[in-house]
Amino acid sequence: MASADADNKKGSHQGPLVLMVDDDPINLRIVGNLLERHGYTIRTASTAEEALQILGEIVPRVLILDVMLPSMSGYELCTVVKKNEELQGIPVIFLTGQDSPKDFKTGHDAGGILYLAKPINPSRLLNAVRMLCPPPKR
Repeated sequence: MASADADNKKGSHQGPLVLMVDDDPINLRIVGNLLERHGYTIRTASTAEEALQILGEIVPRVLILDVMLPSMSGYELCTVVKKNEELQGIPVIFLTGQDSPKDFKTGHDAGGILYLAKPINPSRLLNAVRMLCPPPKR
């Protein structure tokens, strides 16, 4: 897992940094607001390419990925992240509408730790993020 001092390469954050990648701006807003209310700093990307650009600048504590992204799937993005020595320790949560047993296995095989189906269950998602990266004490 990424260490606390590896939250970022440049700049500082108030709480543990979470990067969420989803092409639906509503999902990005819902999850972002939820996590920020509970002490996390959120960065968002709507494509895998945008996420890789962000990952070249910062190392988040948790990565939340949708599976269905334009041009590169969340599975493919996860595989790229897990092959990068600097990023491979980041825990990945898949948050997606793809919820068959085959999808869960594909997510696990790509390197995901958790696989949560949409629609988003805020308490399940928050508990998952807290388990992987506790928020700062208030």
